[in-house]
Order: sequence, then C-alpha cells, then structure tokens
Amino acid sequence: MNVKLGEREKLNQSVRKRSTIGLKASTKKRLDRYRAPGQCYDGFIQQMVDHWEKSNMPSTH
Repeated sequence: MNVKLGEREKLNQSVRKRSTIGLKASTKKRLDRYRAPGQCYDGFIQQMVDHWEKSNMPSTH
C-alpha cells in the first residue's frame, strides 16, 4: 500500500486511542461469563457503566 506521509498521519489520528488496564484473572472470568458472545470488552464495560449511571442517578420525580 503506497500512502503518502500526510495521508498516513490522518489515518493514524482517526484511529481511536486505546488504553490498557490490569485485571485479576478472576475478574476477567466474570467479564467473560456475562458479556455477549463476540462482544468486545470496551463495549461490555461501557454497557455496565451506562447501567450503573442510570441506576445511581437521583430520581427527578
């Protein structure tokens, strides 16, 4: 693939930055038990955080 340097920089900027977190093996097993088949860890963790935020928001009734 012959890509000019400027085009390559644009491609690299468009790729989402990633981070690494350390988990105990037992925590990873729990994540694996509850995430959907083929679901990425990022998507599952976002889903859990969304649920936590919704369940811990004060009621506006």
